[in-house]
Amino acid sequence: MQEILNEIEENKRKLSKLLENIDNKKELINWLKTELSYTSNAIEGNTLTRKETQLVIEENLTSSSKPLRNYIEAVNHAKAFEKILELIFNDSEITEKSILDVHQTILNGLDDMNAGFYRSCRVRISGSNTILPNPLKVPQLMTEFYDWLNKHLTNQPLTAIIAHLKFVSIHPFTDGNGRTARLLMNLLLIKFGYAPIIVRPTDRKKYLSAIEKYQTANNDETYLKFMLRLLNRSQKVIINMLAPAEIEPSTELLTISKYAKYKGVPTSTIRYWVEIGKIEPTSYTNAGYMLFKKD
Repeated sequence: MQEILNEIEENKRKLSKLLENIDNKKELINWLKTELSYTSNAIEGNTLTRKETQLVIEENLTSSSKPLRNYIEAVNHAKAFEKILELIFNDSEITEKSILDVHQTILNGLDDMNAGFYRSCRVRISGSNTILPNPLKVPQLMTEFYDWLNKHLTNQPLTAIIAHLKFVSIHPFTDGNGRTARLLMNLLLIKFGYAPIIVRPTDRKKYLSAIEKYQTANNDETYLKFMLRLLNRSQKVIINMLAPAEIEPSTELLTISKYAKYKGVPTSTIRYWVEIGKIEPTSYTNAGYMLFKKD
């Protein structure tokens, strides 16, 4: 784990240098507003594509082919992301009120009765064996959570990652727990100078499984290693997006599917090789897609 923590710190320094450029900072914020909305909502079942998410956030354009709720979720998440940026830029204290405000924004117009309020009923996670806390215990558990957060608020990525795990394990709301927890985690990471963690739809199964392993067996090792890998990946994506590698004009870059075909292996194998560090993408598109050279 120490090896990946060292790499994360090195990439943090690279990212910090790149963000000294105000144009890079603006480009990153605009990209993250769409990317985090698309990925975080997709984890929860939203069917909008990345492009559809961008169009509704930036131009308020919708298509009749998708439920209105999907578009509202996209816009709400973008507004909630803006709220966490305000907290960061104003160096505001992270309080119960500020997080309830973020949650209210996420569910605005979708479930106004529960938006910004802790749950008063029992809930279950579909397909999971996890037993969540009794609703009567939620207010006290959240008080303890904020006490823990204030005592452990150090500029280390593990603080943010563990805060996310504790939050989703309390599951304080009837809906919007995952989205709020990921925004809280990314609030802390950005505040500490790291990239936010982008949990892609393809990560969903491993992400939920790692959380459940902690909740049912009190084993957080799998979760911590998985989330650190995602953080490292996110930082590499953003660094390559803001400072693309020097590539010869004649060099053909292949998408992951074309590269997998060229190598004669499944796309999943290429993703696995990237995950374990056997290969690295040559560059990334603005949407975060990996690109590879044949050699």
